[in-house]
Amino acid sequence: MGRILKHLKYPVRYPGIIPRAAENYFRMMVLGQKRLRAVEFAVNYVCQCQCAHCSVEFLGQKRRPLLDTAQISRVLDELHGMGVMNINFTGGEAILRPDLRELVLAARPKSTVVSVATAATMVDAKIADDLRDWGVRIVTISLDSADAETHDRSRRHPGSYDKVMNATRLFQERDIDVFWCTILTDENAINGDMLRLVDQAEEWGVTLTINFSCPVGAWHEQPVGVAPELKVLHRELMEREHVRWEGHSNYHKEGCPAGIEKLYISPYGEVMPCPFIHVTFGNVLQRPVNDIWNEMTGTEPFHEVQEGCPVAENPTFFVQYLSPLKTAEIHPVSIEQISTSPALCADGVTETVSA
Repeated sequence: MGRILKHLKYPVRYPGIIPRAAENYFRMMVLGQKRLRAVEFAVNYVCQCQCAHCSVEFLGQKRRPLLDTAQISRVLDELHGMGVMNINFTGGEAILRPDLRELVLAARPKSTVVSVATAATMVDAKIADDLRDWGVRIVTISLDSADAETHDRSRRHPGSYDKVMNATRLFQERDIDVFWCTILTDENAINGDMLRLVDQAEEWGVTLTINFSCPVGAWHEQPVGVAPELKVLHRELMEREHVRWEGHSNYHKEGCPAGIEKLYISPYGEVMPCPFIHVTFGNVLQRPVNDIWNEMTGTEPFHEVQEGCPVAENPTFFVQYLSPLKTAEIHPVSIEQISTSPALCADGVTETVSA
């Protein structure tokens, strides 16, 4: 009930979203069509932090030009026509993008929930005012620990914890909803840090998104799979009213929305199922995003919502889609490469897979 009441305020803030949501459900429930719900749109790969788990080292290509304002605006128009109701501008550090105002406005904040992801290291009163005035109503802030020293060490940026708390206060004072985003690991489960962070989020009145760690990016060497006791703890934490994970906001059922309901677009225009699945199905500079999405949803397992997080929890998925990344010099790899690449099994033997 608490979650329902929390979401009831969005139709008031976004009156234009009601007819769009109604159309989406009509198309799905009556016409049997699929509808894209949300897009994580990375606008750069630059950031003041050097996080221990970051994927920028693998996805960033300094010599490759970023999508410009006009190109991103065109894609945002396409996405709006596809029924997308949430655009989350991310990075890197999205606030460092000089044309962020133009991008937020191009996302149509009166009829779309526009959010911005940040590490909060450069947030001040002016930036908070700007985001509010542009129409941003949700800000997601990465927070790795309830302990300042632990968070700063993970971010490799001294003082970043205090900046997160200051940014949270600034946004809340301007009636911008704050979501803290964190990762459940064996370490923070055992030492109680995660439970302290859950309590802290409740005290601050913020929503806490908790996801599992994934063996990609700088954490690509970590084991595949999640311990049963960690899954149990995750389920228990989801019972808290202010706690969620990425699979909580789907149209039909809880689960991983990658591909079928949610996309990730890189600052170079590569379209991937999610930020942790470094497999591109095409580039928006070469094909309409709707065509790319249709191809993606015609490929298993992205044709439906999946149980749990496949990157973190499903070794079979890892073998098919992510193990080829280990030998790739540039990420993401294309879906065509995945279809023909020998994949590394858990026992170190290679096998040819077909996507």
